[in-house]
Amino acid sequence: MLHTSARFRRALGALSVVSAVLAALGSVAACGGTGRSDGKGPSREAPADAADSLEKLIVAEVEGFEVTGATAAEVRATDAVTASEAACQPIADLVGTVTAGSPSDTVYRQLIASSEPRDRTAPAVLVALSSYPRGGAARALAALGEAVSACEGGFTTTAADGEEGRDVYSEVEAENGPAGLDESLAFELTGTLDGERLPLKYTLVRTGDTVALFYAMNPFDPASVAIAPTVTAAQMARLM
Repeated sequence: MLHTSARFRRALGALSVVSAVLAALGSVAACGGTGRSDGKGPSREAPADAADSLEKLIVAEVEGFEVTGATAAEVRATDAVTASEAACQPIADLVGTVTAGSPSDTVYRQLIASSEPRDRTAPAVLVALSSYPRGGAARALAALGEAVSACEGGFTTTAADGEEGRDVYSEVEAENGPAGLDESLAFELTGTLDGERLPLKYTLVRTGDTVALFYAMNPFDPASVAIAPTVTAAQMARLM
């Protein structure tokens, strides 16, 4: 059985690749910024119809991947969590909401490596595109960057409502983010699934007050987890 909390299972459930694990255990899987008027890239201020603008900007197709929609209810954890170290809270929040900081609007896409016949263990990436109030995106990435530096040795989280149990993250390792937009941040967060090491990959890129977040994990082959460069490149091209 999986020896990890309902909160962590819910966060992992953002990717369809995890649904195979949960279904095998008899669980129910939940899975199934701003734009310029010309649709070629983000503006520096969030318009009133930010969510609609984000829908036009979020990645629509990537060679080798099947792109499907995902809602906040399917992606986000159901319970708030508190990190054992206050400095690590931005990362804990990211795991639970799959967004950095407090965006005004967010839209999601789920990308699963296509294959015939369909392979439920195929690599998957979740993409979240968020718009923020003026300056909010830069502040969110700054806070997350500080957390990555401060929490290299890992941390634990507990439910804010006192739910029994905790999630353990043993390591946070900074990685090189892609170049081309205003700034980027990438890191690997090591969690635990059924007592085994499970790396979670995060990459975030910012342009103005819009942030694209990429998240990947693979419980079937943890060592192979990666965010395909073709996915980040496809999304970044839509933001330029």
